[in-house]
Amino acid sequence: MQEYAKPIVLENEELSEGVYAASGSDCYTASGYIHQTPETGRGDYRIQLNAKHAATDSHHSGCQIATLTFNQPVVYKSSNGSICGTGTGNTIEIEYGYHNNGNDNIGLGDVIVEADAGLALTNVIVYCNHDCGQH
Repeated sequence: MQEYAKPIVLENEELSEGVYAASGSDCYTASGYIHQTPETGRGDYRIQLNAKHAATDSHHSGCQIATLTFNQPVVYKSSNGSICGTGTGNTIEIEYGYHNNGNDNIGLGDVIVEADAGLALTNVIVYCNHDCGQH
């Protein structure tokens, strides 16, 4: 049996959009859903993100990267984390700094984006840094 090798992502500014190599997180199960759509006076979508940390080796986490993929381009507006990159396109990445024990649930809160009508969240992956800096 081959040992798992984590994919390496390289940034190339010459490409029109990023390419993301993701086989899924090894210890987070993530979910998200759009709970508010644009209405008169408010033109944004609000997405609730959640993640369950289930580390088989009981490691803690101090940094998470959430990768959200949509069916159409979005413009990132805000969240409880910090946007990585430009915050525009069909895929956005948000960095969070929550401390998670080996088994923990976190509500990552609302992600607010603007997009044309018919937006759908097609994939959510949360990556772990495997280190909380304390244990």
